[in-house]
Amino acid sequence: MRKRILITGTSGQLGNAVLNEFQDYEILAVDLIPTAIQSRSIEFKSLDITKKDEVKSVIQSFKPEIILNLAAMTDVDTCEENPELAEEINSNCLNSFLDEFQGTFVQISTDYVFNGEDGPYSETNQTNPINCYGRTKLNSEKLVRAFSNQWVVLRTNVVYDYIQSTKASFVKWVVDSLSNGKSINVVNDQWNNPTWTVSLAQVLCQALNMEVTGLFHYGGADQVSRYQFAGMIAEVFNLDNSLINPISTSELNQIAPRPLNCGLKTQLIESKLGVKPISLLECLTKIKSKLTA
Repeated sequence: MRKRILITGTSGQLGNAVLNEFQDYEILAVDLIPTAIQSRSIEFKSLDITKKDEVKSVIQSFKPEIILNLAAMTDVDTCEENPELAEEINSNCLNSFLDEFQGTFVQISTDYVFNGEDGPYSETNQTNPINCYGRTKLNSEKLVRAFSNQWVVLRTNVVYDYIQSTKASFVKWVVDSLSNGKSINVVNDQWNNPTWTVSLAQVLCQALNMEVTGLFHYGGADQVSRYQFAGMIAEVFNLDNSLINPISTSELNQIAPRPLNCGLKTQLIESKLGVKPISLLECLTKIKSKLTA
């Protein structure tokens, strides 16, 4: 008997990878926008996660054993400009799920719960977000960690893939820009260990299959600056890296402050699941192979 899993936020790039990976589950995919899964033989329902009655109805009708929450307001500057909406989408609405649900709840979080002064970070490091996005995601963690049933909070960072249906992809932006001969500015002072969606989806599936619980970090094997990341993308895709201009974060004059030295240590989840993070070069090579197949 396949376990029933309710997956929110399925139209994003991580949602696409998760739907491919979770073939052994009975899936109900929910989102406001179904574009990413129109061609799939997966049940989809439109759901506004901020509407308590809608959430209650979906849970009561589908009766999931697991809820995997991928839905989030992830545009950092938009969160800073709209803090109440960000809090509602990223944190407050979880109460509607947790009040109604008795199974295993899985929440995706971020390295932006840290201030970025001395990363990469482990699960035991002190959180101290410096922008609204980070604060709302930390608040979501607190709600889930107070949940009386089984839960998993998985922090990740700089999630990437090349998906036509989403604009929120660093890889797609770099590849498309350089392919069109467009010069781009990329910060050279923000450090993370970027995470391929496929690798992350595999870890999520393995965590649920092994029924682990608790707070975990997962990211790629390489701690790099965004500028180095862009350079590796150009190298793998045989594009002109002279079009990539290094700049500092301060030069961008972004609305929300960014933690600079972030990223996540993965030793705990490696020991629990027996997994090893994949190198950036290997992940980018696989993405290119899929695109050119």
